[in-house]
Amino acid sequence: MNDTIELIEDMVKKKKKVSRRKTFIVVFILLLMAVLISLSIYFFINRDKKEKEVTPVTVEEKKKEPVEETTSFSFIGLGDALLHPAVYQDANTGKVGSDGYYIYDFHKMFSYVSDFIKPYDLKFYNQETIIGGKSRGLSGYPCFNSPDEIGLNLVDIGFNIVNLASNHTMDKGINAISYSTDFWQKQKGVLSIGSYKSKAQRDSIEIREVNGITYAVLSYTYGTNGIPVPSGYEYMVNVWPDDSRSAFEAYKPTVKRDVESVRDKVDVLMVSMHWGTEYQLGATNWYQQEAAKYLSSLGVDVIIGTHPHVVQPVEFVDDTLVIYSLGNMVSSQAINYDYSSYKKYYRLVGGVAAFTVNKKTVDGETKEISISDVKADVVYNYYSSSRTNFKVYPFSKLNNNILYNYKDVYEYYKKQLNPKGDSRIKVGFLE
Repeated sequence: MNDTIELIEDMVKKKKKVSRRKTFIVVFILLLMAVLISLSIYFFINRDKKEKEVTPVTVEEKKKEPVEETTSFSFIGLGDALLHPAVYQDANTGKVGSDGYYIYDFHKMFSYVSDFIKPYDLKFYNQETIIGGKSRGLSGYPCFNSPDEIGLNLVDIGFNIVNLASNHTMDKGINAISYSTDFWQKQKGVLSIGSYKSKAQRDSIEIREVNGITYAVLSYTYGTNGIPVPSGYEYMVNVWPDDSRSAFEAYKPTVKRDVESVRDKVDVLMVSMHWGTEYQLGATNWYQQEAAKYLSSLGVDVIIGTHPHVVQPVEFVDDTLVIYSLGNMVSSQAINYDYSSYKKYYRLVGGVAAFTVNKKTVDGETKEISISDVKADVVYNYYSSSRTNFKVYPFSKLNNNILYNYKDVYEYYKKQLNPKGDSRIKVGFLE
């Protein structure tokens, strides 16, 4: 019996050992599988990461398109405001201001001008006769002094660039020039050029901007009617002499210095030139030709000419647009009956020139500056037989009662503007 019991106990012990061994094997296998699975996952994940790091991106990034922009400004210019006494007397209102002097109003004379210059950004004219202060007495030829209102009224109708360097700048001396420069500095939004109150002002060439395009305007006159500019006051008016070729050449370094001081700072550089031979219709003299070539060689974009009191051609000298003479805008110069043809009106027919400046940029960098839409036309400076009722007319507003054979007169003067027939210059645009 005991043997049987021992045998059973021995068998139970053996089964327990076998059971424990099987359990151990199962656990071992499960642990091994867990380890193998973990290692597999680890290597798979890391292999995927490495492949991601090594494999280059196959999707190409879109190339950024360059941003191209074009902007522009428009310019229109008229000639001399040459105020003989008949002109300002016609503008006398008969009223007296708080300063004790008569009040003048020129608006009516320029009502048509006001209309056709309105769409333009920059509007130029030449103040031939100095505004030197009424206290010095208003006067005409040979030493002019004009009332403030001519400047005030022309600014009021829209002109915002005015040339002050003329052969009449010195007519009333340096005190009148001081008055003039102070007067023009007070006109907001107006760029006055060619005459200055100090050397610092003269040398600090103003840079202006319109429609994102920067510009500057220099100005010179050929002389001051024999009235010398006092020593030490040369800044009061820029004189580029024409009395001899040696004097002309001697002043070139000053012009070059002026141009170079601003050329690289602006998109567009213009120069107003008071030059030429008086009453030389449709032609130019040596001074104009040489100065135009020199300014062009320095990189000037546009030259605006005044002084001859008659219209002269508009043309390109290399890449420079040259308007040789805009003639008179308003004056009381007489019809010259020495000429039987339409030429007798030459001092009463003034020029108008217009153009557009274009600026092309790519990603904000200037790539091109160009001049387009160059146009020229003429206006008529009317006054009655009694030298009253002054008015500046586009020819489209004339009739035979105002100017007999006005259509033929118009055709005659249009021919003076583009004698070379340059297709880049359109003649006749005022309506």
